[in-house]
Amino acid sequence: MAKNSKTKLRKTKNPRWWWIVIAIIAMSMLVIWATLRMPIHRIASPSEVHPPVTVAPPMVSRREDLGSYGVTISGSAGRHRFLTIHPVVEVQGKGNWSGLRTARPALEAAIENPFMAFPDLARLPDSLAARNQLKTAILQSIAPIMVRAEPGWQVVAIHLQLAVHGRPAE
Repeated sequence: MAKNSKTKLRKTKNPRWWWIVIAIIAMSMLVIWATLRMPIHRIASPSEVHPPVTVAPPMVSRREDLGSYGVTISGSAGRHRFLTIHPVVEVQGKGNWSGLRTARPALEAAIENPFMAFPDLARLPDSLAARNQLKTAILQSIAPIMVRAEPGWQVVAIHLQLAVHGRPAE
């Protein structure tokens, strides 16, 4: 019996299942600690995750007639002719186009100034360089007015349609 009591005493002093219980308690505390440290997030609705796609209006090109301007020019032989310049501006932009009715007087003045200040109008029908020089001068004077009159639109190009006629009947 003595042998039996020694083994029984040894088993009660150092039982293996105590280590298992201690390990389970430690793991449980670790899981609880990790759960408490995790951030809690609100679940987003599908509309918040993927907002609706808004399509921007496409770029649109327009041509706007800026009127007709005429002047009498003298050729090298002293012959008088009538020169008509018809500027057409090409604009590009997004949004609504309301037209240039309100800015028309300012635009006419901005076109007339470089047109009348041009040094040699008689060269315009024959010289591409002279036409490009006049286009640049008109474009630089009307661009700020166009931007103020039509926000969201910019001047892309200006086209000059020229016509030379004999001296007008008086």
